[in-house]
Amino acid sequence: MTKTRGIYIHIPFCTGKCFYCDFYSVKANENLMAKYVSALKCEIRSSAGKFSEAVADTLYFGGGTPSLVGAERIAEIIKTVKDCFPAAFGEVSMECNPQPDIDYAAYRDAGVDRLSMGVQSLDDETLRLSGRRHSASEAAEALERAGRVFGNISADVMLGLPAQSVRSAVETVSRLAERLKHVSMYMLKLEKGTALYKSVSEKTVSLPSEDETVDMYDACMAELHKKGIYRYEISNFAVKGFESRHNLKYWHREEYLGFGAAAHGFADNIRYANPRSLNAYIAGLNFASGGAESYAVSSEDAEEEAVMLALRTDKGLDVERFNAEFGSDFFSRFSDAIEKCRELTEFDGRFFRIKPRKLLFESYVAREFMR
Repeated sequence: MTKTRGIYIHIPFCTGKCFYCDFYSVKANENLMAKYVSALKCEIRSSAGKFSEAVADTLYFGGGTPSLVGAERIAEIIKTVKDCFPAAFGEVSMECNPQPDIDYAAYRDAGVDRLSMGVQSLDDETLRLSGRRHSASEAAEALERAGRVFGNISADVMLGLPAQSVRSAVETVSRLAERLKHVSMYMLKLEKGTALYKSVSEKTVSLPSEDETVDMYDACMAELHKKGIYRYEISNFAVKGFESRHNLKYWHREEYLGFGAAAHGFADNIRYANPRSLNAYIAGLNFASGGAESYAVSSEDAEEEAVMLALRTDKGLDVERFNAEFGSDFFSRFSDAIEKCRELTEFDGRFFRIKPRKLLFESYVAREFMR
């Protein structure tokens, strides 16, 4: 069987920082983007031959806002990947935001076949207080235009944002479900150092409570299920057959190469992270040049990773596959954790999983299995 792996490309440019964002991103400008893409192609070329042979079958452009570099540069990056690695892409995804001037056909012609659009909400007050630079009507119009070109579009939705209610959150996902086959739904984590953290600390903005946010999640999930869009991972919902093939690699603990500033990768039992600095990256510091943090995954850590990642999914851990892969016995290896989490988990004879109504306890369960 031919070994496959995914490829992740990080494009860190944005038009501005959303109030809640803690991801690595910088303000876009043409000169900086040109230098960055040149460094990115150099890293990809330098990485050829440094990893064991595998066919790249998924490609994901994340950010930041990857569409800001333009379709021509996206095409150049895809060509560089294909020139340097054996590739048979079954999915090429690109994140974007609802921008009025995007030529979606140009990205399709560049080689992208799946879009992930950062909608977050279809409520104008929530968007304003969150620092988003689009309105609800602009997001709806962008999705309509993109839908004329792409048959595979996902939208990101965030829960727990300012001025958000269960009703407005459900209305957002209901409207999205009318035109999309995939929705990613994340609960806000308020991060120190963000503009929103400062506003909340100073009491100029308030957020829904944790209980209200969980109610949003449950209500939105029920609405998506009514529309035939089912959860397959704690934050991801899809019509059957439209799950993100690239992201499934993460949860199945499959290999992927990461290119770009702040990009992570996992291949040949090595996990690595490129520098979280645009200047350092453009200067040539990356995994291929020896300028990234990296470590070999121990057999014990590999087993724990496999369990932790699988328990994020609705299907859960394939115990038979786990035992065969690691030459271990899952129930013996993790007997203490299994007993502690007995009320939250179930086993159907093959798959060990968190009970569907308890999946939001995933962090607690994962900690028990990571001890």
